[in-house]
Amino acid sequence: MILQKVHYRLGQVRQQMGFVQPLTLDEHREVTRWLPQSALSLFYTMTPADQRHSVRVCQGLQESGCQEEDMLAAALLHDVGKAEGRVPFWTRPVIVLGKLLAPALLSKIAVSPLDAEKSRVTRWRLTLGYAWWHAEVGAELAQAAGLSERAVLYIKTHHQANGPAAILYRIDEVS
Repeated sequence: MILQKVHYRLGQVRQQMGFVQPLTLDEHREVTRWLPQSALSLFYTMTPADQRHSVRVCQGLQESGCQEEDMLAAALLHDVGKAEGRVPFWTRPVIVLGKLLAPALLSKIAVSPLDAEKSRVTRWRLTLGYAWWHAEVGAELAQAAGLSERAVLYIKTHHQANGPAAILYRIDEVS
């Protein structure tokens, strides 16, 4: 199990380094099928690797029988809180290893971006905070882009194994 996770994460690192094909025309059509016009530009703020991952999650949900529009829209934007340089490449392995090896330490040094304005924070701690709280940040961005309350809830809870977006969590873990 741990070897599978390491292999999966190494594949993600490879993709984040730019070894990923851009979306096909059919995949772009899939994005426009599930996202409202007001949220399309938000999707395209993500890296090509995150876009591809999000499309895989959306397709995985459909393959599992999900046709709920809010869930499929949430799948496409579940990681948007990482976009626009909030979570640079170096942060991702730190978060993965930190969650695995030292979650208590990571939760202490990562600063919530939602609280960062209240105190002076070093950039690297804020960056870790964006990685740690990307679901909450993404939910706020999705809400501002006009997604439904339910889709916003799914984005916000996509890391909860037994939460409202449990199926999104399961598909995300293997996509």
